[in-house]
Amino acid sequence: MTDADLDRRWMERCRELALEAKAAGNTGVGSLVAVAGRVIAEAGEECPAGPDPFAHAEILAVRTAIAELGRPLPSEATLYSTAEPCFLCSFAIREAGLRRVVIGTPTPGIGGATSRYPLLVVDDVERWGPAPEVVWWEEP
Repeated sequence: MTDADLDRRWMERCRELALEAKAAGNTGVGSLVAVAGRVIAEAGEECPAGPDPFAHAEILAVRTAIAELGRPLPSEATLYSTAEPCFLCSFAIREAGLRRVVIGTPTPGIGGATSRYPLLVVDDVERWGPAPEVVWWEEP
């Protein structure tokens, strides 16, 4: 499968996760982490209906992927998300060392790539490595 085929497949799965999250009374965001064409972890947003204000889909997927692998994420890991990661999620993505992020919809005002504070894509934070490649998903 090509990157475009995998991107399509995993973004479709993220949409399913987002619908499940919304049906549970949460923000409709779905996210997953894939490595070498295989899903390692996936999650739907668990807030605001859940008790944890940090239970964003991206954070949950990254945490689960690290736990599943039992080690830091490999450089070829890709995070997929139906929504642009917020500041919190962008920080977590950078800390986890993800090198590629595929995003569905912009999140105006608090997005890690498009806001006044583009934590996801800045290159001048001394202790972070290079910014991840950001791919804006457009359904073919």
